[in-house]
Amino acid sequence: MPENAEPVYFDDATGTLLFRDVHIELRPKTYAVAKFLAERAQEVCSKEQIMDAIWENSFVEEQAVFQSINEIRRKFEPSVVIQTYPRRGYRWVLPVVLHASSQSKNPEQLIKHRKPHGLLMSFLVVLLIGLVAVGWYTFIDNGRLKRWSQSDPRFNITDHQALMVLPTDTTALTNNDHGLGFGALQSVLERLPTESNRTIFQASDVLDIMDRKQTEQPTDYFAVSGATQIVSSKLNGVPGEYSLLFTVWQRGGSQQHGVLHGSTIEQVVNDYAEALMLQLFGELPRPHRGTVSALTTTLTHRAMTLLSQGEIQSAIPFLESAIVEHPDEPMQRFLLARSHLQLGNIESALPHIESGLATLNKSPQQTLRGRLLYLKGVALMKTNLPAASHFLSAAQSVAEEQQDWLYHAYTKAMQGQILIKQQRFSEAEPLFAESLRYQQLLNCPLGIIQGHLDYIDFYLAQGHTTKAKAELELAEKIVRERDLEVVRKIIEGYKIKLIKT
Repeated sequence: MPENAEPVYFDDATGTLLFRDVHIELRPKTYAVAKFLAERAQEVCSKEQIMDAIWENSFVEEQAVFQSINEIRRKFEPSVVIQTYPRRGYRWVLPVVLHASSQSKNPEQLIKHRKPHGLLMSFLVVLLIGLVAVGWYTFIDNGRLKRWSQSDPRFNITDHQALMVLPTDTTALTNNDHGLGFGALQSVLERLPTESNRTIFQASDVLDIMDRKQTEQPTDYFAVSGATQIVSSKLNGVPGEYSLLFTVWQRGGSQQHGVLHGSTIEQVVNDYAEALMLQLFGELPRPHRGTVSALTTTLTHRAMTLLSQGEIQSAIPFLESAIVEHPDEPMQRFLLARSHLQLGNIESALPHIESGLATLNKSPQQTLRGRLLYLKGVALMKTNLPAASHFLSAAQSVAEEQQDWLYHAYTKAMQGQILIKQQRFSEAEPLFAESLRYQQLLNCPLGIIQGHLDYIDFYLAQGHTTKAKAELELAEKIVRERDLEVVRKIIEGYKIKLIKT
């Protein structure tokens, strides 16, 4: 137990607690859970032990234990009252004085903390418990007692909501941020509001449940957690360009999707918490930046999932459908244009670039302007180098103005590629050096690899094969260290190019 910690006084007469001169009221079952743990303060009590002791002869799910533990913790915040031992159970950690009404604590001190009409409230609570106890087995069917059930149409029982937010899946990230999934979970939990009719599983509870059962689908946790809502999420992208996809699953089978974009992980995690508050609680901590339809979000969510798996061609129909549903949303235009460019479909990409830029002309949201200008410059490189150079220069200015350092680096590299085509090597080299330096500052493995590949093009254009091979070795080293399967085909292509020279 913590040294010099003040004791918790249990008053069985009223079913209340006293801690640091603060009167704490708990629901009857929650009070019973607290007392059960407090009486065994030196023990770690499992959920099964708690359920057997408090809900004996009743059929309840583990949700009831989670709900009571979370209620106790909320009442004692910021003090730690119960410690979780993953896969084992819970232990009470504060000193305890049982039956405070008849022991050392002055009864007058207890009374002065009670709310008005405390005796009346206690009587009503006891009466209500009695009525529930009598009514629980209230009707007979073929000689057998039947329980009230939530599925029985004769009774209108309000479901208690229990929300379980899973750690964010960060396996798609290419840098060393894989451990951020649990940090994102904790950050989101800290921002979600507390409601009396909704239990929010704390991180320790979530990890305990995940340790007990390995699942393939988030919905599998419904069977072992008692949750009524489960939120899963996945973080994709590179420093400067992140996407977070999330789904809110309902026990009944329905689901809602969300897609978020941001230049930093902190930004998308903050927006993640905001989006959950909007979907689950109908409130926002700050003005929202605009919404799109549920269909558009679902289509974009599916497209982003496919893009993260490298299924670019399969993602395109979903993006096209999202644009039909919401034609004024520039992000879908940007994603679709970039997808077409990655497949070499320049003619298909250009109309969406132009439409995206036109949409931004009517919107205060200018985040994507530099990136769309960059795509337009890249699209024109095969047919019109002067025009490509013009748009890349414009993209460079916007990127610097908005401090979009990822596309600042991309734009420098593409300007260098234009100078290679024009055989202006002395002007190209500083651009490649600056691009690589920014990618290293961003700590983006894919960007750093691309920087080395740009140097291969630079050296091969001048006939410096040895230097080109050295750059390839540096790129291959990063691929091996980070196990980046996504770029192995590109590396193999450069190997073939070097063999042919």
